[in-house]
Amino acid sequence: MTTAPIKCLLLFVIMLVNMHLARSQQFRTNAPNSALLYPKQYGTFENYVFILNGGIIEKQELLNYPEARLGRVFNYTSSIKTMYEGVVYFHTPWYPPSPPDEYANDPAYFINNIQVSPYIVRSSLTEQYTSIKRSEQDTVIDGIVYKGSIYIDTEEDFFANRMTIPEIVKKYTGLPIKDVIFHWRNDFCNIQNPGLIIQDHFPLYYFDLKGLQEVKVDRIPFAGGERYFIHLVDEGYPYDHFPEKSFRSTLKSDMIFDYPMDFDPEAPCYEEKFNSAIYDIHHRSKSESKPFGGEEDYIKKLANNMGLQTIKPPAKTTQDSILVQFIVLWKGGITDLESLSPQKPGHAKILQAIKHYSCVWSGAEENGTLLLFRRKMAIFYSKDKEGNIRSLDHLEYRYDDHEPPS
Repeated sequence: MTTAPIKCLLLFVIMLVNMHLARSQQFRTNAPNSALLYPKQYGTFENYVFILNGGIIEKQELLNYPEARLGRVFNYTSSIKTMYEGVVYFHTPWYPPSPPDEYANDPAYFINNIQVSPYIVRSSLTEQYTSIKRSEQDTVIDGIVYKGSIYIDTEEDFFANRMTIPEIVKKYTGLPIKDVIFHWRNDFCNIQNPGLIIQDHFPLYYFDLKGLQEVKVDRIPFAGGERYFIHLVDEGYPYDHFPEKSFRSTLKSDMIFDYPMDFDPEAPCYEEKFNSAIYDIHHRSKSESKPFGGEEDYIKKLANNMGLQTIKPPAKTTQDSILVQFIVLWKGGITDLESLSPQKPGHAKILQAIKHYSCVWSGAEENGTLLLFRRKMAIFYSKDKEGNIRSLDHLEYRYDDHEPPS
């Protein structure tokens, strides 16, 4: 039987959880208040150890090393018994630097013809991509050599609610951009989750600050002059957006950009080499796979890709259909696309359009678990007397016990 003290403890835990959820919701819905976040005073990395080329130094000793460059910063976890709160790493040119940038060999990325960093492109919504163009030719932009380039056209209004680093620095600190080092991180900054340090090419970074929690500034005494280390503590790190089930989108962006020169731009979320035979495939679930924007919008996308009208043509036509099926992956991409109908003119173009918009599908879910889901659907279209498809009309989902009429 539950005792009174245990009941009180349970009530206290529930209150704490509700407070956390309310706080999280506040960050997701309210615009950050620049006056409240504006740092009133600057720190100097108090209680942090400075390490230069592998050895501990006093902060002021950094002035004796004009070539010193900042490497990484992270807090110690509470499990480490130490007199320091964290560590700041520096190195000179002859010493092995901190681990290289995770995406140092990535191509140049453009969203609606605006260049963005490899980190920021991964926060775009793949469900709203309309086309991707890729060039394998190396290109030099602002002194950086990129191994190719990728241009993404999207229906997402990607830049509407985002700010660049220069805009953030001006709004929340007022510091000169030439004197700052930027640290984008969340509350749990440690050796396993160090955040992202940005020291140049600031305009390539766009942040949606719905989850902005704190802006802190520490001063660092470099030989060439004092620099300001800005900590942007953001609940959105490292994916920078908060749509419902946003992790699904980030999984799909990883599916595309983990190997940016290998995916097919005409079918970016289509997996050719998936062995579905070794997995359980579900054809029903509480939350089934559906296209982003709904079925009507999806049919319009397919028609547009095929160069068809979005409404039925006035000329005399007859209706026909194609039955297709594919597997929606945990990440939301698709695989094993096939037609279950006899081959007719235009069917190959329908299949290619489905592959082109392979990123729009949501993953299926049952009791919080993502599933592999077999989606079967009949796409109805109008064709002229020569058998050419003139328009796509609508789709209907099918299950094993409900096939379309012959």
